Amino acid sequence: MPASRTLPKPLAGLVFVLGWAIGIVLWSVSSLAPDAQTGAFLVDVGILAVSVGFAAPFLKSTNGLLVALALGLVGIGLFAFGDFLNVAVITYLLRLLAPLLAVLTALYKLLDFRIFA
Repeated sequence: MPASRTLPKPLAGLVFVLGWAIGIVLWSVSSLAPDAQTGAFLVDVGILAVSVGFAAPFLKSTNGLLVALALGLVGIGLFAFGDFLNVAVITYLLRLLAPLLAVLTALYKLLDFRIFA
């Protein structure tokens, strides 16, 4: 299966449902974390999971989905850095940026707007 082919709808739907399920579970168990930093990290990873899940149905190719998942993994690393080392600027920037990019993905798809056409 080449990475640049069109994203199948069932795969996009699966990523959507899994992203939301992971996010809801992480948000639910974050209060059980042993300290506040770990709880905040769980909430932040939930934000990333929901953001990737929300954007998945609006992506056009499997390559786009792989890029979104890779950015999600980078976001997890940056959230770990920001949450556990108390770098509030990175944490709050990512808390705003991840959902914004997910919403922009949907908006660009609906408007058929291309950045790199």
